[in-house]
Amino acid sequence: MHSHQDHDVAAALKACRQHFLFALCFESCVNVLLLAYPIFMFQVYDRVIAAKSWETLVALLIGFTIAIAAKGIFQWVRGTLLIRASARIERRLADRVFKVVVRKSASGTGPANAQLLRDLDSFRQFVTGKGAMAALDMPWGFLFLGILFLLDPAIGITAGICIAVSAGATVANAILTKRALIKANVVGNASQQFSEAATRSAEAVVGLGMLNAVIGRWRNERNKAIQEQLIASGRGVVFSSFLGSARIFMQGGLMAVGVIQVINGEIPFGIVFASIFVFGFAMKPVDQLISAWEDYHPVKDAMRRIDTVLKQSPEPTTTLHLPRPAGTITCQDVTFVPPGSDRAVLKRISFGVRAGESLGLVGLNGSGKTTLARILTGSLRPTGGAVRIDGAELDQWSNHEFGRFVGYLPQSISLLPGTVAENIGRFGMYSDDEIIDAAKRARVHDVILRLPKGYETSLDDSSVLSGGQRQLIALARAIIGNPALVVLDEPNSNLDGPGEEALIACMHELKERGTTVILITHRPNLVMHLDHAAVLKEGTLVSFGSTTDVFKQLGRPTIVKKVGQARD
Repeated sequence: MHSHQDHDVAAALKACRQHFLFALCFESCVNVLLLAYPIFMFQVYDRVIAAKSWETLVALLIGFTIAIAAKGIFQWVRGTLLIRASARIERRLADRVFKVVVRKSASGTGPANAQLLRDLDSFRQFVTGKGAMAALDMPWGFLFLGILFLLDPAIGITAGICIAVSAGATVANAILTKRALIKANVVGNASQQFSEAATRSAEAVVGLGMLNAVIGRWRNERNKAIQEQLIASGRGVVFSSFLGSARIFMQGGLMAVGVIQVINGEIPFGIVFASIFVFGFAMKPVDQLISAWEDYHPVKDAMRRIDTVLKQSPEPTTTLHLPRPAGTITCQDVTFVPPGSDRAVLKRISFGVRAGESLGLVGLNGSGKTTLARILTGSLRPTGGAVRIDGAELDQWSNHEFGRFVGYLPQSISLLPGTVAENIGRFGMYSDDEIIDAAKRARVHDVILRLPKGYETSLDDSSVLSGGQRQLIALARAIIGNPALVVLDEPNSNLDGPGEEALIACMHELKERGTTVILITHRPNLVMHLDHAAVLKEGTLVSFGSTTDVFKQLGRPTIVKKVGQARD
């Protein structure tokens, strides 16, 4: 099994070194064959025209055609190698990056957007596109300059000065625009994140009449980014205009020097035209460097972000496959302090529930219930203490295996784009029979059959389902596969009376199957159907025991009576 270092950015680039090496070889062939045109022109001027030889012209044309055809083939092979390098980087990093994005979003320790995936695309496209071409062609710029010196020292010196001026202008532009580009990238990301957050909260934004205010805030953030981009672009326009005019002047100057040498009898006239083309070849790496420079700093920042996140989120090295747990769960001194905060959301939480038993966890909003749910399902790691199932800490299972043993219905219902069946079956993890069985146990099978396409109804359009229907489908997804532990976080928040009855019946059936059920709610009425109850207050477990005893402590005799009735 690969260690997590094998998935870092440097390791991904190292894995593509053969692609880049062979691409360099074929690029060398391409650059050598570029000389076919100036050689052809020189021979035409100095031999064909002077001798008026048709045979020589035909021979030169045949050789020139073969050279250009070979150049095209070598360019195609070089491009294919870079495409395969891009695909290899994608295979080595994409799944890993996506997994980190999802995990960080689930744990609340990272952005809930795909910025890292956009970073990966930018990095991959740069290192196998503009960046690769600039690096592959750079040595050939010096070689073509050397050829100009061999053709004529005066022409070579003139070309060297022209290239030095272009390179100096590139460096000056980089220094002038670097800070503005970095700032524009940072501010632009902030604007993008705000727009994504506003989109996710669109219903509240429109319903509360906040649209104009939100647009004003977004416009303020965007204006800052645009301002920095305009500064950088303005400097770039000045640079591009200067270099465009300078390029024409350089070619004219080079031709003037060549003509002087012809007049002085130092070189034949054909060399002047050949030198113009070779000078263009020598300038190509500078042009590619200029083109790549605009993307370099954003890509460098993207690569740094990817590398940092991957190194901070190593892949688990567990190779031992533990057996399916019975469902006994224990929390021992579980404490959680959010990153960047000094305030504990959970404080030394300790309790235990035996396999097949049920626990109702109640508390006011902000008491830490959802945080505890995330810890119990492994999406959040405790800062201190440990959570164990059948004596083993959660990280001793891989996420894939653990997910088959544990069902989770989060407070925020999150069905993914796809069909109803795909969502319930966790996108291929379970069979059709298991999907239908889970829907029946969640009492949502008949509801699904009434949808336009039944189980094949697409959930891309959120208007297809009501909030209660979405919650019951999410419940079916949580209980599929007969899990050992099911954690339900506010599972009745969108349910009406019949829906709540279906939820209670489902929990009773889970208990009959021997599944451990943990119900998290701020409404105690559902807890009366469970074996145990616990009360959280400001992150502290203030009461734990049998449901009857806990509700006696809370002074709720009416509910205690209902508990007895529910159990009789």
